[in-house]
Amino acid sequence: MFANVIWEGRFQPIHRAHVEYIRRLLTYGTHVWVFVVENEVSTSPIMPLGELPVPEFTAVVDEHHGVEKNPLQFWQRLRLVQETIRAELPDAPVTVWGGRRLDLMWSFYSRAFPSDRIFLTPERDDFEDVKAAAWAKLGERVKRIDVADIPKISATLLRDRLESGGSISDLVCPSTEALLKEFQYLH
Repeated sequence: MFANVIWEGRFQPIHRAHVEYIRRLLTYGTHVWVFVVENEVSTSPIMPLGELPVPEFTAVVDEHHGVEKNPLQFWQRLRLVQETIRAELPDAPVTVWGGRRLDLMWSFYSRAFPSDRIFLTPERDDFEDVKAAAWAKLGERVKRIDVADIPKISATLLRDRLESGGSISDLVCPSTEALLKEFQYLH
């Protein structure tokens, strides 16, 4: 059992597979830290970046931060994750926070996360392989987790279902669906 498990993502939006993964993380750690990242690319004029600590990772991540894959604003996603976790895992030792992408501000986050930490990444796809390699290159402890038994849900599947007029009730938790309606994301 690890003291602090770290997991980060965009959560566009959070869905049932994310919640199942957090449940899995709780079996590995005393405390789980879920970090919601901003939608931004490394060439963003918002703030000077300086030297990127893992440029090969940053290049891959940038591809996933385009507008078409990221319809929800940061504050919406942060609230969705916080309220979904509160509803689905009410007494779980989970802290949800967020901000700029970890790879763009690593010198800050390396000090902000608890020192006794490990990054757990799913054995799922090439993207997670690159992510795990980046954390290892930064000197972080990394463990890969088999997630073959967790439902195969993606935010892309969710958005495609919405676009075709289908229901998403089987893909998201009730609290998530209620907030998506409040945000007028669901029509």
